[in-house]
Amino acid sequence: MATKNIDLTLKWLLQSEWREKFIPSLGREPWITVYFDKVTEDENLGIFSALIPNAYVETSLSQISWDFHLQDGHPCFNRSNKNPTYLRFGKLDDVEPFIIRRDFHGIRDSYNEIIEEFRHFHRLYHDFEKNQLFKFDDRGDETVVAKLEMDKVEVHLKEVRQFLAVKEMHLAIYFDFKRYSELILDEFPQEVECRKDLTYYKLRANLAENSHTAKYKSFSYLCGKKLISPFPLNHCGMWPFNDQDKEDYIDFIIGIDEKGDSVKYSCNPDIPKYFTRVFFRREVLTKYYAHPERYSVEDGFLRCQGLWGLKLDNNHPEYITVFLGDLASLPSDEQIYWRSYNILPQGKMSKVNFERSFELTPAPPEQIDLMFKDRFVRFSKNWKESMGWSLFLELAESDQYLFNTLRIPLTNSQAEFDPQVLALTKVLIDSLNEGEIVKATPGGNTETKGISKFEQFLKAHQYPNYEHQIKFLRDLQTLRSTSVAHRKGDNYKKIAKAFGLKDSNRSDVLKKILVEVRDFLVSLERHFCE
Repeated sequence: MATKNIDLTLKWLLQSEWREKFIPSLGREPWITVYFDKVTEDENLGIFSALIPNAYVETSLSQISWDFHLQDGHPCFNRSNKNPTYLRFGKLDDVEPFIIRRDFHGIRDSYNEIIEEFRHFHRLYHDFEKNQLFKFDDRGDETVVAKLEMDKVEVHLKEVRQFLAVKEMHLAIYFDFKRYSELILDEFPQEVECRKDLTYYKLRANLAENSHTAKYKSFSYLCGKKLISPFPLNHCGMWPFNDQDKEDYIDFIIGIDEKGDSVKYSCNPDIPKYFTRVFFRREVLTKYYAHPERYSVEDGFLRCQGLWGLKLDNNHPEYITVFLGDLASLPSDEQIYWRSYNILPQGKMSKVNFERSFELTPAPPEQIDLMFKDRFVRFSKNWKESMGWSLFLELAESDQYLFNTLRIPLTNSQAEFDPQVLALTKVLIDSLNEGEIVKATPGGNTETKGISKFEQFLKAHQYPNYEHQIKFLRDLQTLRSTSVAHRKGDNYKKIAKAFGLKDSNRSDVLKKILVEVRDFLVSLERHFCE
């Protein structure tokens, strides 16, 4: 064997990469391996972990042997005396498991489990498809905290050390590595011992006189542990040690001084000017409409799931206004985001917001997109109660966002206008309950398409001026098909002209469309439900 190959084989046999890289890196990198199992023809590698009380650290580091073993961690009774004692983790000392290996003797697949206390402490969500544990911050952003595989478990170091801080414990990482080689050297046996940096291990390399395979002439055995220390409790970053009460409150523009310079004031809710109006460009809502799975923009309210909510005035025709003190309900990062859209005051708040905030009147919305949604929900309820069936089928769960994000475009861009047209046609035209419409139409033709069936229904029930409404629906469908579903061409130019898109702001066009739809719903309700 060439000298270079002998040197490489010897380094491998003496487990240099484990001793020189892996073990020193434990506790110094973002992720830490708390379980590992690998068995090949020439290797048998195992890593396990457990929680060691701080008072037990010196005792643990005085011995190579593991304080906790793979089969430990399960409740049992101690039968060493006449009065059996229940042991929560199967041991008499205060060492606790961090990983529990769930084994069912081949009847079911084995799997690894991180202790419940750690999962609950960090309020972790288990994504069973990815087999990962996630935590969520106050913005709803998720962070992977643990990755669980059959032969390996990794945990984010920060969350481990936070947990250790409140538990007043260390995490012991145990390792047991065996390797076999065909290398024969006169220097055997070789021994290495390391005691430093909360680490204690021994390596022994020798001739393999009783090797499990005859071709192997030497072996090495590395066994030991390294302890991961906790964060100092006062700096662990967990409440009540995280200075959460010392919140950061961002300054917002609330006016101008006599020189024309902006006047800014903190949104701290405990100081004056709570009810000072703060103005923002409507584009501030773009981020929230773009992620309906996380955020919900409602009439007078913005919410991020169950994490936070913000009262706002989105009934103002040009801007979004918020009371200065209410901005404190936003996480710091969100406050910074909102400040980037902050502008000088531009007049008054909406009439609706004034009535709701100061007259305590449950006033209906006055922005047409909010009015349409409110009307559509009430119309659907009243129609079903009166007619016994729904005129519009409910959207599939995967399409529900179309209704939730339907809005007057925040900008004048085609890219924002087209999705609103698509959403409106799906909510209205594509959702027509054709089966029930045909049943409710004397002599109804099942071969015609959705709008034509609806036309027959309206005509049969003597709905006045139905031709105008049917033409509007067909024009809307044409606008969708020529702008969203297909490449824009001459047909789009014609229908765009019909809707006034050539001469009007796209937001104004959609407002007119929503007004037409709302008035149509009101008319239908009067004719069929009263």
